Amino acid sequence: MAPAERRAWKTPARVRAAFFDVDGTLLSLAQNRVPESAAAALTRLRDSGVALVLATGRTHYLLDKIDLTAFDAAVTFNGQLVEVGDRVVHSNPLDPEDVASVVRQVEQGAFECLFMERDRMYLSGSNELTRAMEALTHNHFELAPVEQALEHDVYQLNVFLAPGEEHLLLNQTAHVKTTRWSDLFVDGMPDAGGKDVGVRIVMDELGLAPEECVAFGDGGNDVDMFGAVGTSVAMGNGGADARAAATYVTDDVDTDGIWNACVRLGLFDAAGRV
Repeated sequence: MAPAERRAWKTPARVRAAFFDVDGTLLSLAQNRVPESAAAALTRLRDSGVALVLATGRTHYLLDKIDLTAFDAAVTFNGQLVEVGDRVVHSNPLDPEDVASVVRQVEQGAFECLFMERDRMYLSGSNELTRAMEALTHNHFELAPVEQALEHDVYQLNVFLAPGEEHLLLNQTAHVKTTRWSDLFVDGMPDAGGKDVGVRIVMDELGLAPEECVAFGDGGNDVDMFGAVGTSVAMGNGGADARAAATYVTDDVDTDGIWNACVRLGLFDAAGRV
């Protein structure tokens, strides 16, 4: 099979839903906003009856740059919390014993960690990796005592480990897996979770078949999602793993990647006509 970068684009028989990663896909990290062409593509898709679904490692309090009213459903925390309309249809926090283990490791100085609860997040400490992540994602993370994670549901961990250091987390937890979007940190989640799980739950809720769905992403945490849908599109700025796993590769987020992909897929024409 030809590499996705060189594969000829074909129009799916029918597209009823489109799933979108955020960072580096819908959201330009260079501009810290959704490009106008991407926002226009969302409008065209929605007007043509395509359901729009977020599928992101972020959650609502980290999505202030996104018009959430445009979306019919949201897969957040990399699949650990799924909402369709105003209903929570899936909630999968981390095992409390695994969270306790991570807290102990943080207290022992093994790494810094961002703990993400449903309605808040807090960082264990500051170092070169955490400051680089704040700069990359245009966020500021509040420092707070990590013991509070022992008393609340934690849906996701951002563990500040370089590539090859994942074992420091995995060897001390029983039900955690990792995925990586950046060399600065890994996302830690329940081993039965992932974007693909959340995407399949949304498809079940909306009565969608995989071949009726297209997914857009750019990182390693999108690879499993790509396998859950009939058509997948990696951004040109995406990582090598995402580009290799996708059906097609479009242009960069900052050069109209979403819009151009929709045109190439035949979802609307270059003038925006359906």
